[in-house]
Amino acid sequence: MILKLRRLKTVLGNNLSRGQSLVELSLIVPLVLIMLVGMIEVGFLIFNYLNAMDLTREAARFASTRNFQNATPGTIGSSDCTDSVLDYYKDTACFFVDPSLNPNLPLDASRYDDATISVFTVVSGTVATVSDRWPKTPIDPDNDGVWSLYSNNWKKDCQGNDIHTQPIFTNADVESLFLSSAPKAKGIVLVEVHICYDQMIYIPFISDFIGSPFRIHTYSFMPAPEAIPTPTPIP
Repeated sequence: MILKLRRLKTVLGNNLSRGQSLVELSLIVPLVLIMLVGMIEVGFLIFNYLNAMDLTREAARFASTRNFQNATPGTIGSSDCTDSVLDYYKDTACFFVDPSLNPNLPLDASRYDDATISVFTVVSGTVATVSDRWPKTPIDPDNDGVWSLYSNNWKKDCQGNDIHTQPIFTNADVESLFLSSAPKAKGIVLVEVHICYDQMIYIPFISDFIGSPFRIHTYSFMPAPEAIPTPTPIP
């Protein structure tokens, strides 16, 4: 009798242990899956963010060696990326619209994507001061010193609501970037890209807080020798 009771206790104990393991597994598996899916989502985001950053860097490098005054009003045309005529802002924008230059992250005007270009002249003095900002009219109709690829989509969020009334980098923001010991007189080009990014995998709970699409904004500053202020001749 005692032997039977011991066997019964052993069987019940094993069943209870298996039941506990199943409960623990059922609690852990959803968390592990959410973490795994989250890592995949973050991987996609980092991939696209780095692509956007590379685009701004390559575009800014191109613009840094060209003359910003070689420009015409109007939107970018189908031949701007293939002809031999330099049109500063439009040709720089080709890094964003030409599939051969940007195969992974095409911009979409209907989704409020945009690319912007600004050129600064910084003069020497006690502190660095932006004396001029291009483009100006007629290249820049609203004269805010920002060339926009898609009709000032940079001013909007991914739902089309106006959220900016002035450039993201104001003249004061640019001036604040300089160290006090740095040479003050210089020219600078700023290239920015604004992309509405859709989550690849909608993770429960997280999507409710982050939302989709949301804005990816990257930028690059590069020297622009053509914008360096011309020294005043000594009489």
